[in-house]
Amino acid sequence: MKRFAVICGALILVAIVCAIFAGWMLAHPVQARIGKPPPDLNAQPVTFASDSKANVHGWWCPISNRRGAVLLLPGIRANRLSMIDRGRFLRRAGYSVLLIDFQGTGETKGDHITFGWKESQDVLAAMNFLRQTVPQDHVAIIGSSLGGVAALLATRR
Repeated sequence: MKRFAVICGALILVAIVCAIFAGWMLAHPVQARIGKPPPDLNAQPVTFASDSKANVHGWWCPISNRRGAVLLLPGIRANRLSMIDRGRFLRRAGYSVLLIDFQGTGETKGDHITFGWKESQDVLAAMNFLRQTVPQDHVAIIGSSLGGVAALLATRR
């Protein structure tokens, strides 16, 4: 019986260590040099301040006869490059698009990924950018994974 308790204790300890390591890996920043936007997006690089203490980097892809604007938010450990196909689709449908990197990802500096807490501040900063840039437009948000969580947390503020 004593041996069984020791084995169970060791397995529990290993599971806890694995969970902590997985959390650390997911929260570790993923900085990347993004480079120039694809020519077909007709994007302008933008940077704006966020309450997350980061300068959020992104691409603003305006069109003249627009139906509104859409903010595209990437998933965990991803950046705006993961949203390019959605951006292309939306531009063809007549929407201006803003693609951003959350704090701690892509070209936006950050100490660690916060699973939506600081990222929601980046969403609010992006919404402020859109309100100043296209105040007359309706704005939609599409978020994948962490982007969806950040958008939901931003609505609570």
